[in-house]
Amino acid sequence: MRPYIIFLLLINVLQSFGQRDFSKDLLKDWKKTEIRSKDGSKLYDQTYLNSTFDIKVFSKDSLSLFTNGRRYNHSYSLKDSMLVFNKIVFKIKSLTETELILDQADFADEMQALSLRFMPKKLYDLTYTPVSYVSKSGERVYQQVNGKLEPYFMDKNMAVMDYIFEKFGFPEYRKGGFVVRFVVTKTGALKGVAVVASTNDKYNEKLIAAVNKTKGKWQPAEYMGEKVNVEVEYDYNLSYNERETSSVVDSAQYSKMYYDYGNDFFERAAYKQAESYYQKSINYNPLNINSYYQHAACLILLRRKDDACKDYQQLVFLEQKKAKVLQDKYCK
Repeated sequence: MRPYIIFLLLINVLQSFGQRDFSKDLLKDWKKTEIRSKDGSKLYDQTYLNSTFDIKVFSKDSLSLFTNGRRYNHSYSLKDSMLVFNKIVFKIKSLTETELILDQADFADEMQALSLRFMPKKLYDLTYTPVSYVSKSGERVYQQVNGKLEPYFMDKNMAVMDYIFEKFGFPEYRKGGFVVRFVVTKTGALKGVAVVASTNDKYNEKLIAAVNKTKGKWQPAEYMGEKVNVEVEYDYNLSYNERETSSVVDSAQYSKMYYDYGNDFFERAAYKQAESYYQKSINYNPLNINSYYQHAACLILLRRKDDACKDYQQLVFLEQKKAKVLQDKYCK
């Protein structure tokens, strides 16, 4: 009977691990530190690479998403290890005192699904030292660090610069430049609003009045787990210019366009034409991962295995996990 009892105990342990209650450990401020594909491949899309956001889970069904200087409140549901918010399904891959990893679970293709890695904001704040000064009142004031240390504007429809500009009412036909600076205190109040540079002093008071209309809409910044005073500055360079033509090419957009053309031909089994468009896509953006995969697929179908292997080698160099599997399949 003894082996049977040990077996039952083991089953109970495994079941309790699989049904771990993540809700308490999730209640924390989290800072996004990295985004990759779910399979671990490195991303090169600037939309993802440049994104900065925090998540503050403050109850068992509500959280705040902080991004681009704004706060958005969301409800969420958590069942076992599945977290759902903003209509996106995540699986909690890891949750410890030092990290949170969320894998997107609503995509079957692991190359399209994302994996988000977070660090507790208190620990993240140890990685940088913001500039600060002591005000006349003896209060410590930090200077804003975009994406790291900043107060958040709470408005559903507008970013703070757009909100202030709308209230400013500067004539569209006029040219002008203004720099406004103020402190969002640790209580979310405004202090020391001042125009520190202006091309037309006549409008300075109107700009200050516009800034003051943001009162009551600020979430104070936090540093090392405490709410702090932060000085922010906004630069309005306002001008009326005729539409100018430009010869500058948006390489990423052209790359996507040729990738889409390639897909059209690929779906029609016109692999030679598809290969040509995928190559153009790569020429415009050498970091377009999808184009490399599709280009290699065309080359395999066109019986140009050696050329396809060059694509897989480049993808391996770009840290794409699936490419190593395909390289082993076709190139050895």
